[in-house]
Amino acid sequence: MIEGVDNTVLYGVAGAGLFVLILAISAISMHLNRQRAVSDERQVYKLRRKRAARYEDAKKDYEKYRKKIESGNTVLVDLIHDLGDDFVGRDSAQQQIAFDEAFEAVASIRQANPRARIVIVLHTLGGYARPAHMIALAIKQHLSKGKGHYNPRREPRVVAYVPYVAMSGGTMIALAADKIVMDPTASLGPIDTIYGGFPTEAYKELLAQKGPLATQDVLVMLAHEAEKYDRYAGQVARDIVNEIHKAEGKPDHHIADTLSAGTLSHSQAITPKDAKDFGMNVSTKIPDLIYGLVDARIRMIHTRLEYEARRLDSEEAGEEGGTDNAEQAIERAIRQSLCGNVRL
Repeated sequence: MIEGVDNTVLYGVAGAGLFVLILAISAISMHLNRQRAVSDERQVYKLRRKRAARYEDAKKDYEKYRKKIESGNTVLVDLIHDLGDDFVGRDSAQQQIAFDEAFEAVASIRQANPRARIVIVLHTLGGYARPAHMIALAIKQHLSKGKGHYNPRREPRVVAYVPYVAMSGGTMIALAADKIVMDPTASLGPIDTIYGGFPTEAYKELLAQKGPLATQDVLVMLAHEAEKYDRYAGQVARDIVNEIHKAEGKPDHHIADTLSAGTLSHSQAITPKDAKDFGMNVSTKIPDLIYGLVDARIRMIHTRLEYEARRLDSEEAGEEGGTDNAEQAIERAIRQSLCGNVRL
């Protein structure tokens, strides 16, 4: 208490001082937060620019490796897919074997001269059965042009390379080749039928356990269609498997019948050792050019959205003010990549 001064005035001055202090602290905090936000945006933008540069470098590497592989009388068919889980076909990369990609592959193989060496590079989890069948048949047709004029073991005319993974339809295509070359860590997979989201064997077991009258009508109808497609798929497997892939002491169609029978899990990995045990003509010596091609293409796929975001952002706001719209630019790039590239 100060003599001659009203306590109310003192309390008011103290309160006002405290309020001003709080405002000052709040203003300083907001200023620091804005500075941190601007710093974070700049850092993210720099990272995006760096990844965009990586895209351009990866594209140059991909084109360089492709040119080297296609030297001489060699035709390259690469089925390198976007194996991400976001349902975004980045950089126009397919996410599975589909018809438009199959048409291009078949045309390339068909237009090759009879003595041409076909290099098939696979990085795929599979996809639609019919497009894969078309590519395998094109390989078989190419091999028939020079049948009897070469030794497929010493001088394979069609070689399928699998640096990482070629499941389902990818395995189907690989089996049509004279030789399959896998990385020691790579895998193939069964070529059994998936119909309506389930293996055909699942429908058979369901009907056997519950009976048609206790099973939903739609499942009974799917089971009938699946059985017909299963017979078709088994015949397709026999048609496309190259005769060079044969296990000693086993029936002629052992590989085709085993891999299409549905007795293996559809996602089960077939290692190079497993492939040899099946009787496939397999080796594990992949040239550096093949690794370089696939790895460059994968880098292109992974960095395309950042590249597009940087480009669109720069066009709209210039290099200095572009960070404000970076997220919108990425969203636009995602929407563009979705157009016509998703297979559901």
